Amino acid sequence: MCYGCYEEAGKPAIVNERTKKAAELIEEVYEQYDCGTGGYAHIVVDDWNLDDSSIDFCINAANEGDYDISENGKQACLNCLNYLKELSEDERYSTMAINDKFLTAS
Repeated sequence: MCYGCYEEAGKPAIVNERTKKAAELIEEVYEQYDCGTGGYAHIVVDDWNLDDSSIDFCINAANEGDYDISENGKQACLNCLNYLKELSEDERYSTMAINDKFLTAS
C-alpha cells in the first residue's frame, strides 16, 4: 500500500477491462497466502515496484521455484506477473490503485 508511490506516478486513473482483470489477478495471488503477502510477486504487488525489471525478477524467481510456495500459489503469481507485464506503467499504477482502494473500479 503505497499512496506516495501512486502520487509520485501522477495518480493515473485508468479503469478499463485490463486494469480490472489485473486487479482480480492480484486478489487471486493474495487468496493463496494466509500471511497477506504476494509470494513470488511480493516486490511488485506489495511494494509497488512496477518496472519491467522487477516484474522479470519475480517471474524468474517463480520459474526457478526458490521459495516454499504451493504450485497453486506459484501459478497465481505467474498469471498475475505475466499479465502485469503486458500493461503500460500507467495501467500498472492504476491497477495497484484499484487493488488498494485508492481508485474505484466502476
